[in-house]
Amino acid sequence: MDMPDNATTVMGDQQRLVQVVANILNNSAKYTNEGGAIRLHISVDESTILIAISDNGVGMAPELACRAFELFTQAERTSDRSSGGLGRGLSLVKSLVELHAGSVSCHSPGIGAGSTFTVRLPRLHHDSIGHALPQADVVATAPLTALRVLVVDDNVDAAAMLELYLHTAGHHVLVEHRSVLALERARQSGPQVCLIDIGLPEMDGNELARRLRSDPRTANAMLIAITGYGQESDRNRALAAGVDHHMVKPVDMENLESILASIH
Repeated sequence: MDMPDNATTVMGDQQRLVQVVANILNNSAKYTNEGGAIRLHISVDESTILIAISDNGVGMAPELACRAFELFTQAERTSDRSSGGLGRGLSLVKSLVELHAGSVSCHSPGIGAGSTFTVRLPRLHHDSIGHALPQADVVATAPLTALRVLVVDDNVDAAAMLELYLHTAGHHVLVEHRSVLALERARQSGPQVCLIDIGLPEMDGNELARRLRSDPRTANAMLIAITGYGQESDRNRALAAGVDHHMVKPVDMENLESILASIH
């Protein structure tokens, strides 16, 4: 671990920033063999705090490094795919960093050559404490109307990302990871908006939408499909099931906020 001699400050949510570093470290540990090395380096310049986490693990192809923060990216880093997708934790990292007006990048020279993840956050000078930190474009101002929103996604990271964004935007957010539980939660809480992943196990999002539409307690909710299925036929099936809007992951947050702002 390499750290600057003098302490410095960044304004943000301590729990979320710890989660950023923890997720990257966990990812590095996951893809570094026993006996390997992981290095955390922090440096500071006049305006930026840089956190670089490097490992000498299995590395990745350059084209995968460019997509490392996308949801559902399947990492073909070894012949063993049991480790799952890269994007499940890293997509949340990207969203959290951007919500702090920062950026994150990934670099790897190639398979077997390790990886480096670099987080850049705006530095807060002591004479700026007490003043508002400029917000990232993705963080919306408080909405005219705080909505009751139910997020339904079996991908825990994807759900957490949406929950964080919507909460930051001023909405009241509930999260469920199973469609059957989501249906019951919706009947009890009466959400104004349901964000539904189509690829849910047990009962897919289209069937969940049909049941929500057929129940008088939830029939008037706005239903928004948040899905990895982007073909026209997928869109048509969702609309036929009663979905109002069909959005393909990764979600365009500005578009989502525009849709939510249209609800009175």
